[in-house]
Amino acid sequence: MVPKVDDLRNVLMMFASVAGLADWSSRSTDFSRADLVEGIAELVLRVIDQATRRGLIHGYQTREDRLPILRGRLLVSEMASRPWDVWPAPCRYDDFTADVPENRILLAAVGVIRRWSLPPEVRRLCADLVTRFDEVSERAAPLLEAELIEESPLNEHYLPALALSAIVLEGTGLAHTAGDIEGMAFLIDMNKLYERWIGAELTTRLWPTFQVAEQEWVALSRRPTVSMQPDLLFRAGRKLALVGDVKYKLSGSGFARNPDYYQLLAYATALQLRRGILIYCQADDAPQRQIQVVGGGQDLLCYPLGLGGEWSEVSLRLDALANTIAKLSE
Repeated sequence: MVPKVDDLRNVLMMFASVAGLADWSSRSTDFSRADLVEGIAELVLRVIDQATRRGLIHGYQTREDRLPILRGRLLVSEMASRPWDVWPAPCRYDDFTADVPENRILLAAVGVIRRWSLPPEVRRLCADLVTRFDEVSERAAPLLEAELIEESPLNEHYLPALALSAIVLEGTGLAHTAGDIEGMAFLIDMNKLYERWIGAELTTRLWPTFQVAEQEWVALSRRPTVSMQPDLLFRAGRKLALVGDVKYKLSGSGFARNPDYYQLLAYATALQLRRGILIYCQADDAPQRQIQVVGGGQDLLCYPLGLGGEWSEVSLRLDALANTIAKLSE
């Protein structure tokens, strides 16, 4: 299945924006052919490229080898068991090397992708990355190493690349075979992706005049026993200016949509704000652009931001949304 978006590039660019995973060059892949496999291959390769561009991480690995010069610890027990074979000397030593599990996993993922049916430019990217990993060895079970890796300050910039590489190595998802070409599919929670993407894009556009907080816990009751997590909070300095709720799709109308309004109204009321904004991508029936609540007088703005068209058009819509939020927050 292909996502229900006219241009697949828009979905892939959301991946890059939402988590800072990819560094996209000026060269544009021809996603207009809806080649999902090619698009995902390039996404994974560019995430790996970004993680390793400043150099591979290194670590100490214990090795045993016979060396003409003593290094580390001399394996006396091995010499005692084979007194006729004492040269070169058996040694155990720690080697500071790039041949660590993190790099072996990334190299294994690149190796898997190289076996896919890809255009020449993507295959060249594979070849460039393989050259970068020339100090790294290949192991028979890289996926097992992936499961044993622990997060640390040393490898934290590798984590997005490691997560995508593990998916490639697992082959997770549905496989569909047509002729001699095999493709792999995966599932995306578009609700979470859309929410995180909107937050990341608005953070970039509104900084430093306004600060954007995502999923921040706030109190709903006077005693902080009941809390809530608005999708977006907009602050001007220390002053809270606006609250936002993000929905990928609004379904139905009338009572079917009322919970969305109730949720945003609860946020605005608890935070003592006069305005709230509901940002959505799709709707079966477009709601009113502005709703004024009876009694409380809060204004709820419903703002559509779709993913159709070219990425440049989507970017302009994000600019317009940021400008609207800036005016509402003044």
